[in-house]
Amino acid sequence: MENNRRNFLKTLSVLPLSTSLANLKPESVNPADQPLVETVIAPLKKIGSVRLRKPTEIKSSPFGIGCETLDRDLWKPKEVYPWVTDLPIKWGRLQTGWGRVEREKGKYDWAWLDESVDGLISRGVTPFFNVSYGNANYMAGEVGYHPLDSAEANQAWQRYVTALTKRYKNKIKHYEIWNEPNLAGFWSPDKPNPQKYVELVRETAPIIRKYCPGALIVGGVVSQMPTYYIQEMLKVGLAELIDIFSFHPYTTIPEAYSERTVALRKLLDQHNPKIQIWQGENGFPSDPKSTGYGGEGPWTERIQAKIMLRRLLTDCSLDITMTLWFLIVDLHDYPKGSGNVNYKGILRQKPEVKPKIAYKALQHLGSLVHGEVRTRSSIVHAVAGSESASEKEYRLFGNGLKKSLDGVCSAVLNTDNGTVFAYWSGAKAADEPDPRTIHLFFWDWEARGFNEPVLVDPLSGDILELTDYQKIYDKDKWRVDAEAQVFRHLPLQDYPLLIMEKSRVM
Repeated sequence: MENNRRNFLKTLSVLPLSTSLANLKPESVNPADQPLVETVIAPLKKIGSVRLRKPTEIKSSPFGIGCETLDRDLWKPKEVYPWVTDLPIKWGRLQTGWGRVEREKGKYDWAWLDESVDGLISRGVTPFFNVSYGNANYMAGEVGYHPLDSAEANQAWQRYVTALTKRYKNKIKHYEIWNEPNLAGFWSPDKPNPQKYVELVRETAPIIRKYCPGALIVGGVVSQMPTYYIQEMLKVGLAELIDIFSFHPYTTIPEAYSERTVALRKLLDQHNPKIQIWQGENGFPSDPKSTGYGGEGPWTERIQAKIMLRRLLTDCSLDITMTLWFLIVDLHDYPKGSGNVNYKGILRQKPEVKPKIAYKALQHLGSLVHGEVRTRSSIVHAVAGSESASEKEYRLFGNGLKKSLDGVCSAVLNTDNGTVFAYWSGAKAADEPDPRTIHLFFWDWEARGFNEPVLVDPLSGDILELTDYQKIYDKDKWRVDAEAQVFRHLPLQDYPLLIMEKSRVM
């Protein structure tokens, strides 16, 4: 398996992971008041490839990978973790598995969890715990079963949480309490109940804080964004108990959750503005007939990778401090005994562990976007590539007489790797969408834009030369009415392309 991994890393860079932007087809250009004419747009020249980093080479990152279901022994760390060595992310989510740790009453077997934790830490990835699910020694089931309805189960749960925290207090600082309590499948034996969930947090969080001083408690952990459920949790005091609110925004169009996330931020501010927001679990299958996902297809590896890139950068644009992709590897026989497969992994598990396109895309993105990432104060307007992009259009934007092109998404970020200006089409992702071009006007409120920009494709890893760009104020920088930087004839894809400073990527 190790040889397979090394051979892949040596050869994958030459595989055709995406449509080459250097061979983008010419587009019909429509000058003002003129009929359509064919104008040849010079292809973008490839000048390099993204230099891949390892987790140990970056200080921090907003990106995480899901390493769940080890509590159910659905994959083997020794087969999967070698691939984490070359995945430049800094967070890994682990479920602690009370049922697997305490198979016999009163006896704890931590060997499998030790392997899970230490395997991530040794590779430069910070694990955090999802503390959830029951134990068949004390209740009717395990996955989804909470301990609140039985005094014996509740006491056993508190003993387990105490032992867990004592053992890992020097390795784990973030403890997430339960998983998707708003879903019936993960809250048994009764129906989902926000008040009861907060009761569980109220009993569990103090134990963790007692035995792990400085621990950060992650709560909510809701599937999608259930407005009423969240309101009720906050009404009964959840905001007093947690440091981070986590949600799982599964959807076909990643940007569909942006408004809801902004609304969540405002709601949390009313209760406790110090609470951070994590996107704690989100994924998309690479293959049809995947279990565990109710969204729309089609399903291919390329589409999965595109949606992953959009999800992670959308979350960064919302100043979400950690955004996690579910998951590291496909799950076979999930749920246990069903014979179904969950194809959301960035690695295939059978017949052997091997990477998908999303694995390489995450390598590229993590190598480019890392550090204490935050949104940059800026304004972006888009113009269709069939129109002109001159100072005239600039003035129309300034006077409110022209609107930015609909359906173009962007994220401008400050990172340890400099400014990252990402843009993409918000259309539903496809395997081979029709090529388009746009012009972008960029107002940088923190500096004066890019000096020598290049275009980076995180799907293929290609670095492409940009030649058609201009700072409108180049000839007279004190003109307060003309301060944008314009990029012309940029390819528009249904996944993010990144404008970055050449010196940062070459």
